[in-house]
Amino acid sequence: MRALRNLTAFLGAVLFLASALFAQTAATPQEVLNAGRNALRQKTYAQAIRVLEDGRKRYPNDTNIKLELGRAYLYNKQDKQAVPLFREVLRDDPANRDARLELARALGYQRDYKGSDQLYGELLASNPDDEAASLGFIRNLIHERRLDEARGATSIAISRHPQSQQLREYQRKLDNPDFNNSTARSFDREPNSPARKSFGAVQGSGAYFADSAANRSWRSTQGLDYQLMRRLSTRIRTEERSLWISGGPKANVSWGTAALRFQVMRPLTFSAAGGAVRFADGGTRTLFNGEVELHPTKHLWLTEGFSRRPISPTYNSTQFKLLAEGWHTRLEFYPHAWWVKASWYSEHYSDGNRGKRFEGEVLRWIGPSRFSAGAGYRFNYLAFDQSFVHGYFNPSDYRSHLARGGLRFRLGRAFHAEYLGGAGVESVAGGPYQMAWEVALRNRAKFENWEFGADYFYFRLAQSTGAFNSQAGRLSAAYYF
Repeated sequence: MRALRNLTAFLGAVLFLASALFAQTAATPQEVLNAGRNALRQKTYAQAIRVLEDGRKRYPNDTNIKLELGRAYLYNKQDKQAVPLFREVLRDDPANRDARLELARALGYQRDYKGSDQLYGELLASNPDDEAASLGFIRNLIHERRLDEARGATSIAISRHPQSQQLREYQRKLDNPDFNNSTARSFDREPNSPARKSFGAVQGSGAYFADSAANRSWRSTQGLDYQLMRRLSTRIRTEERSLWISGGPKANVSWGTAALRFQVMRPLTFSAAGGAVRFADGGTRTLFNGEVELHPTKHLWLTEGFSRRPISPTYNSTQFKLLAEGWHTRLEFYPHAWWVKASWYSEHYSDGNRGKRFEGEVLRWIGPSRFSAGAGYRFNYLAFDQSFVHGYFNPSDYRSHLARGGLRFRLGRAFHAEYLGGAGVESVAGGPYQMAWEVALRNRAKFENWEFGADYFYFRLAQSTGAFNSQAGRLSAAYYF
């Protein structure tokens, strides 16, 4: 019995010492939080999730650990894992401000703007001075392309937080005429928050073309853009053309390309594309394109590339299976209300011809983004070494000088339009200058993630025998996800 009592006492002492040692080495809830937050500051999000998940298992009812774990998921772009954690906190503590704010952010990142806006509205109703809620709500409005409401909310928020740099930045962007519904779609998350989720777009369009030389065509285009990761994106394009001369037979040409774009650093992007074209007789040829894009300043883009592309503008051109291969350069510059674009192409054609083309345009917009008027100038130059009768428009020399003007306006939240016209003179094959004109009417309607377009164009196409009046209509649809 004495031996049994001694053994029992020994085991009790060991158990006591082990318990004391475990109590000293096991991390407390605050130590778990500190370790998780330190990992987040170092942007080691996976490590932060492991630490906080382990802490949640030890302390399943600790609200702060649940909140911090949800934030770690947001920083790691795992929004779906974060949402249940914030809802769980709110189920136990409906008045928890931090959980409401983080849930609103998570829903916004998932594009559930209705739920997110409701939460931000509740936070601002209970405390109009909640700067974080104001920032999140304005960001939502920008992503929803409700830019007029975003401007109003920003003005109210700045009156309450005049020293907020982020609100000032929002105001600067919203007041910029170049910041429109298109750029708002790619507007990033606020600084010091989780990185923006990947997004993409599916697009499709159909266009009908006719000119005064009886050429007709129907063109169907499909596309997919997708952000694979932060600096890598892909773009897929396909097009089918049905071409004919009024009252005659048809010829079909189709092609497709797939491209990868890699942003090496913020001002430098490389892209490469490959594909194939199928001609009317069933023959195929490869297509390619490689580009280097420089973005040295906020409003300036410079692109240099080399490509091979199909040439099939008319029914007659399809029998020659034409390709153009060569260099191209583009410049785009949008300082404030100015719009400056230029492009240069120097290409060898598969029929032995060589073509050069230059297009330059300058426009100045005056007025607010809801309604503005523009005026400017455009110059076109086109030249070929030879004037083959191969069904593409190839005068030995073509020049046009057009004065341009038009309107841009928005109606409500959904509809916006751009109507531009040009009038001036043109010269075909070195001949005397004669009158020339063009019209471009572009209309867009946006509903949630959908965008619909209806466009009309009246323009001139130049051939060695003259310039032809041409018209085109286009319908398009796009879904952004």
